[in-house]
Amino acid sequence: MASSTAAARSRQAHSALNSDDAVAMRAAEVAAWARRNTRTIILAAVLLGAVVLGLIAWKMMEASKRNQAAAAFLTLQQDPTVVTAAGAPKLEAFIRAHGGTLEADEARMMLAEVRLRANQPKQAVQPARQVAEGGGPMAIQGAMLLGDAHFQAGDRAAAIAAYERAAEQADLDMHRYDALSQAAAVHESAGAHAQAAKVYERMLADMEKGSDRRTYIEMRLAEARARAGGR
Repeated sequence: MASSTAAARSRQAHSALNSDDAVAMRAAEVAAWARRNTRTIILAAVLLGAVVLGLIAWKMMEASKRNQAAAAFLTLQQDPTVVTAAGAPKLEAFIRAHGGTLEADEARMMLAEVRLRANQPKQAVQPARQVAEGGGPMAIQGAMLLGDAHFQAGDRAAAIAAYERAAEQADLDMHRYDALSQAAAVHESAGAHAQAAKVYERMLADMEKGSDRRTYIEMRLAEARARAGGR
C-alpha cells in the first residue's frame, strides 16, 4: 500500500516536472522567435501606434467639426432673412462649409422650404432628396418634404413614391399615418380613387379599432370606393 502511494507521488512529481519543462521550452521558443523578428515586432508596434493616434486625431477633428457646425448654425438661425428667398444663398454657403453634419441637413430642409415658399418646387427637390436619401435622423422628414416638392412641381408619381418611402422608413405610427395620408390625397387629386382606396386599406390594417383616426379613414375609404365605382 505504501509502495503504491509512493509510486503515485513519483508520477505526479514527474508530470509536474514535464509540465514545467514544456512551459520553459515554449518560453524559450517565443524568446528566440522575438529575437529573430525584432524589426518586424518594432515595425508592427509603430504601425499600431500610428493607427491609434490617427483614430484619436480623426475623432477630435470630427468633434471639432460638429462643434463648429453647431455654433455656425445657431448664428445662422438668428438671421431673420434666412427663412426668406434672400436667405437661400446663405443656406447654400452653410451647406458647402459644413457638409456631412446634422446641421447641414437642417439647412437643406430650410432651403427646400424656402424654395417651396418662393414657388420654386423644382429647386426644392435636390436639398430635400439629399436629406431623404442621406440615411440620417431627418430622413423621414426629408422624404415628406421631397413629396411636397414633387407634388407642387406637378410630378404626382414622384410625390407618391416619396411619401411611400417615408411610410416605409417611419418608426412611429403617426409618421406612417401622415405619409400614407399624403400619398392617398395625391392619388385622389389625380382622380385615382381606386389607388387611394388601397392606401386607406393599408392604413386601416395598422389601426386600433374604435379610434377616431380609424373612423375617419374608414369614412375616407368609403368615399374613395364610391368614387372609384362611379367612374
